[in-house]
Amino acid sequence: MTTSALARPRALRLRGLTWLVWRQNRVAFWIGLVFALAVAVYAAVRHQEAVTAIDQRHLDACRGITDSSSPCFTKILDFGSHYQYPMRRPLQVVIVLPLLFGLFFGGPQLAQELETDTYWTACSQSVSRVRWVLTKLAVPAAMTAVISAILALAMPWWWHPVADVMGSQFPWYQWYPYYGIGPVVVGLSVLLFVVGVTFGLLLRRTVAAMAATLVVGAGVLVLLDRIRGHLLPTMTVNKQHTSAIPGPDDAWVMSDSTLSASGAPVSDVNSCYSSGNFDKCLTVHGRTGHWADYHPASHLWPMQGVETGLCLVLAAALTALCVLWVRRRLV
Repeated sequence: MTTSALARPRALRLRGLTWLVWRQNRVAFWIGLVFALAVAVYAAVRHQEAVTAIDQRHLDACRGITDSSSPCFTKILDFGSHYQYPMRRPLQVVIVLPLLFGLFFGGPQLAQELETDTYWTACSQSVSRVRWVLTKLAVPAAMTAVISAILALAMPWWWHPVADVMGSQFPWYQWYPYYGIGPVVVGLSVLLFVVGVTFGLLLRRTVAAMAATLVVGAGVLVLLDRIRGHLLPTMTVNKQHTSAIPGPDDAWVMSDSTLSASGAPVSDVNSCYSSGNFDKCLTVHGRTGHWADYHPASHLWPMQGVETGLCLVLAAALTALCVLWVRRRLV
């Protein structure tokens, strides 16, 4: 057997510019990774506590109860005070996390080197400007994806059993918990990181890039929240002889109004809301039913998938802009 056959395979090591970018960002990565793992452990503990409480309090039979006079409803509210409310702060931190990635990780990524002209050191070592910017984007973006993915997996583990019991008392479609669970956390984190890098490249000043990332990143979060109800087609339900909004209790109702006796959608009668007998008032005005356009709870993960894909497409477009800017404008 030859000596080469006995030689051990060489371990995979980062080299050159990739190693340099890793080294520049490794402290932030390890801090973020430790934080994400700590949250994951805490979420696992709280998940087990919630599952045990559901079993001990016999809450399986109370799922979907919305009648406030039912003993089950009181039990669900009590359960929520102990297991939903403690979830608020961690979820809110995860929701803000993408903005923090853009502000403190993305903004200074290129701006610091451009501001001090130290990027010439890397570009003078047989490294092209395009390769430099792509590496400065790819390595920290991978770190961002790893950290956010751990949180994206951990928080649903905690959220799911609590939301399953509470139903409409803990709606899935509100900004919290929606933006604190699932793949959308990863998509938003990567997108806002690239937003920060892009502003760092365009403005070449760290503070200015961070300020622009804060403003635009907040705008992106608001915009996505406004359009997410339109990412998937809604379902429509019509129901006669009722004044209540039809559909599942955990549905996200996008629009609704009344029906005539023929089943045609008609405008609501605002004066009936102040009348003594709401149902009778509607009947007098020829409103005999109700319709609604809604998203069922089964749309949660498909909607998150579409929104995540949209974020990644926008991140790719900004990456292309960075490459084009470096090739034509960076001197």
